[in-house]
Amino acid sequence: MGATLLGERNGQDLAAQAEALPYATLAVRQQGNRALMVMAHRAGERGRDTYWQAGDRATLHMRDGIPMSTAGFEADLLGRWHSDSQDDDRYRVHAHWLDGSGQEQQDTAVARLSCEPAQPVDLPLTQLSLERCTERLDWEHGAAGRNVYWREPGSLRIWGGDMMLWPDGPSLRWQVARPWWSNAEDTEGDAER
Repeated sequence: MGATLLGERNGQDLAAQAEALPYATLAVRQQGNRALMVMAHRAGERGRDTYWQAGDRATLHMRDGIPMSTAGFEADLLGRWHSDSQDDDRYRVHAHWLDGSGQEQQDTAVARLSCEPAQPVDLPLTQLSLERCTERLDWEHGAAGRNVYWREPGSLRIWGGDMMLWPDGPSLRWQVARPWWSNAEDTEGDAER
């Protein structure tokens, strides 16, 4: 994600840009760069995989609202996924990335998730009452990490995050500006349960 097509465009901040667009958007920040990313594609079971692009074609793939891979960033996340676990609060995270020198790296962490009661959170186009969830990671190669997600109680949709993509890697911050889901999807999910 380069600086050329990021940040304020024609003097507009990201919230103003998102307000002007009828598309699902994310406000994203990484390594001092800011971008409004537009959803380019949605796929997978119940649309759980979303693909976002910035003006310079930097791409972010998210699954269930959490970054899974990137392309066009200074160092790219090739894949990040969770192993299934019997315990929702404790699970394994796998990360595979290209470092700044183009070398592939991998690591696995034991992760623990804890959430606080919902509080009002300002988002680019609205304010919502969201839970602040902290993911603590103990990576096999010795590093420790901490990610923060803001999720909606009930639906558990992720509305934003501040995440280190891999051990000692760059931080990626994002907030949903204009959501891509509808309340009808909540009704479908309730019927399946």
